[in-house]
Amino acid sequence: MALQNRNTSSDKKFVKIQTRKVISAYGGSGSLIETPYGALMIEDFDRWPFFKGDYKDGQWVINIPSAFHINDERLLQRLNHKSGFSKLEAFVHVPDNVSSSKRADIPENEDETISAIFFPKWFYCNKCECFKPINQWWDIWKNVKGRTATKKDFAPPKCGICYEKSEKKYAPELEQLRFVMTSPDGEIKDIPWELWTTAQKAIKDEDSENGSILLDYGNPCCDKQDLRYLKSNKFSDLAGIRIKCVNEDCETKGREINLAGLFGLRVFKKYLKDDEGNKIQRDGKDVRVFFKPVIRTSNSVYYPIMVSSIFLPTDKGITIEDQESIDEWINENEDADFIYRALKKKYPIEVIKKYIDNKQVNQYAPELEYRLTEYNFLTKSVGSKYEDPSRNLIFNKVENSKLSKLGIEQLIGIKKLKITSVQTGFTRQEPMTSDVFMSDTGETFTTIKGKFTSKWKLDTKYLPAVESFGEGIFISFSNEQIEKWIDSSLGSQSFLMRINTLFQNAINHEYKSVREKFLSERHLARFVLIHTISHILIKELEFLCGYPATSLNERLFIDEQNMQGLLIYTVAGAEGSFGGLVSQATEQQITRILKSALNRASDCASDPICYNTDDGQGIGGLNMAACYSCTLVPENACEEFNSFLDRALLIDKDYGFFKKL
Repeated sequence: MALQNRNTSSDKKFVKIQTRKVISAYGGSGSLIETPYGALMIEDFDRWPFFKGDYKDGQWVINIPSAFHINDERLLQRLNHKSGFSKLEAFVHVPDNVSSSKRADIPENEDETISAIFFPKWFYCNKCECFKPINQWWDIWKNVKGRTATKKDFAPPKCGICYEKSEKKYAPELEQLRFVMTSPDGEIKDIPWELWTTAQKAIKDEDSENGSILLDYGNPCCDKQDLRYLKSNKFSDLAGIRIKCVNEDCETKGREINLAGLFGLRVFKKYLKDDEGNKIQRDGKDVRVFFKPVIRTSNSVYYPIMVSSIFLPTDKGITIEDQESIDEWINENEDADFIYRALKKKYPIEVIKKYIDNKQVNQYAPELEYRLTEYNFLTKSVGSKYEDPSRNLIFNKVENSKLSKLGIEQLIGIKKLKITSVQTGFTRQEPMTSDVFMSDTGETFTTIKGKFTSKWKLDTKYLPAVESFGEGIFISFSNEQIEKWIDSSLGSQSFLMRINTLFQNAINHEYKSVREKFLSERHLARFVLIHTISHILIKELEFLCGYPATSLNERLFIDEQNMQGLLIYTVAGAEGSFGGLVSQATEQQITRILKSALNRASDCASDPICYNTDDGQGIGGLNMAACYSCTLVPENACEEFNSFLDRALLIDKDYGFFKKL
């Protein structure tokens, strides 16, 4: 994927990046990515040169060639509805990373690229200690004497001040600031460094959450500000970094202000209001939205809101235009038979009746409901083999005679599958699930607010997506055996303690998406059981079969009653994506792998501390007996950021699901 840096001048500069940094669980529109030229922020989807549009009738008309479209009608139907992306026409994949025949650092087609800008925008020179935003550094560089400056030789950014002073005409590379500010409504900005020279500390300020820093938000220290970024050799923390203005006429007289207490800074943005424009109050006070500082590489800077789907052959739902026609006929008291004929039998009459009865067709399906469709398609398909005409889904059901003793109800080797992942938006400071984002359309928020990937928001015609082809192993467990296991384990005080501890840690968690994840302890117990099985299988596939855990992914199918399964898969380009993984989907191999995984899980290098934790471990205390020695996997392999794991539920001699083994 070629990325175009649009920070300075019309002279284009490109850098190659991996597609997963553009659309993934860790990157996308609005994210910060580290490159050899510095940290860049990917711009909104509609600003990419990849978009080709014309301005007609007061609005931009965008048309992306069908060659870039991704076909997944079921997922398109999920998002394309009246209260969602009602104008959505297609998902589009980012252009391939193809270099021109002349230059490897220039793409073959400059219009088929994405765009980004330097962020944070403040840079300093380690040699002369000058401290300025990138646009001022560029103005200095393009005006240096004795040379013609271009954007290409300004990547990475260089110090034009030192260049002019140097006899050898050497220009040291600039250092980019490590700090940015984010707000809970998805905005990001630079820290107001131009105000730092007048900062006062340990003074109560209504714009500072803990009153540690007071800034003069009116004006900088002087009209001709000339800042320096000074680093101490004695102190390695923020107290060793100072900022001062060296302008001779500055009122600060060269006063140096260190960065101690930086993370206590709060910059007021706005008051939180309801849909009618009234200020929202808590404890009798108006709720205010603040920017707060974070390190630019912090996870809290960016959380993409992704929707993923296993390709299933399905007919497209009722279109928006036909829904409007049906609504008119309903108001005229026409029945389903009339509508069926009026639409020239375009849709099955059952679909029309369902729409008339509850109008649930073409509405956003919650994640668990959406995955239940995939789960039922795999488990309830007739016959031992399946292959759809497009060959995007091919799987074989394995005969199961001995696996039932392990609680496994079905084992399916998926020879080929396609998974489509779409970015609908993103948040900062705290993650948000796609269900929450789509239910309130990101327009209102109590704690955080989601931002859309483009300025068109719900009216966008396109959404960025990536389709991955691979293979996998699907395992569904016996619901009856799981329920019996939970009932029999309720008599164990140790079991109750572990489940109650995780449940309380979840409902007390700082993230709303975690607090609302489980409705009951039984649901949590089911989830932790199957999720932990998924992790020990991933680790065992690495130990026993040689698959790097980083090349594997999980997809969980777990609810309170209807789903109890997991999918471990790998995609093209990763190790084991050419039949090696699906070859393990035999009764003999899965039995061998599972037993070996359970044996390995019973011997953790961190025991007895890992196994006997009382109040939870990991981030937020969302794990019990789980650490990198026994259960945790690389973060890209886990859907839950390595949370809700406890190997004791599998192997404990009193209540473990596999205690008989």
